[in-house]
Amino acid sequence: MSPLLHVRNLSVQSPERPILHEVSFTLEPGQILAVTGESGSGKSTLALSLMGLLPPGFQAHGSIRLEETELSTLSQQDWCRLRGKRLGMVFQEPMTALNPTRRIGTQIGDTFRLHTTLSPREIDTETRTLMEQVGLSEAGVNERAYPHQLSGGQRQRVLLAMALACQPELLIADEFTTALDARTQAVMMALVTRRCETQGMAVLMISHDLGLVRHYADHVLVMKDGTCVEQGPTPSVFDAPHHPYTQALLAMSLHGAARTPLTPLSVFTAPS
Repeated sequence: MSPLLHVRNLSVQSPERPILHEVSFTLEPGQILAVTGESGSGKSTLALSLMGLLPPGFQAHGSIRLEETELSTLSQQDWCRLRGKRLGMVFQEPMTALNPTRRIGTQIGDTFRLHTTLSPREIDTETRTLMEQVGLSEAGVNERAYPHQLSGGQRQRVLLAMALACQPELLIADEFTTALDARTQAVMMALVTRRCETQGMAVLMISHDLGLVRHYADHVLVMKDGTCVEQGPTPSVFDAPHHPYTQALLAMSLHGAARTPLTPLSVFTAPS
């Protein structure tokens, strides 16, 4: 199967310093790729690069190809056609990603209004269906609610509904389960994996939760100081990690059971 997403030698430079260093990977339809590593390792910058949403002053170099489309050279007009339709993203901070002055049902429906020819009645029906699928209706959340009336986990579910609305080929999910309880997290992951299985949606999932990564991801990419220090099939990375940083990261997650002394992660540096 040919890759849906092919990233080659992606580097990102901020006005002050380099953020990413020649990151390369592929992602096939229906696969879940987990990107993990400590805070500040470049995970969110990678996600924003793939969506063409880097902050002003940041410069990206390298190739990002969605099937036959080279994303790194797209105009803003072309990006707007892709975002929400072929590419969906759940942002890490739902309160800043949602418009506080507009009702959540309207914001979910905007995706349909921008990218489909559905009638207003059909948009209302699809919006309610999405709210049911992400568990908002069960939680008593009405489409007329405003973001400030929701909990952090409920706002994350609004963003997931928006991202899934037009059945994207690629979903980028940046820490989208951090504010969810275990039961709701399982429901959301079941929804995402079902989309992968039935629609061939690929997922790039950023997460610190190594238990979640091990259970759901097909492949893992480990980031350290803007560099990919290890990547491969999930069982291989977890059961036989090669890089000392990956070994330390996994040891930390298992420390409660192992009760062995830990080595600070700061002693492991990415290769220059």
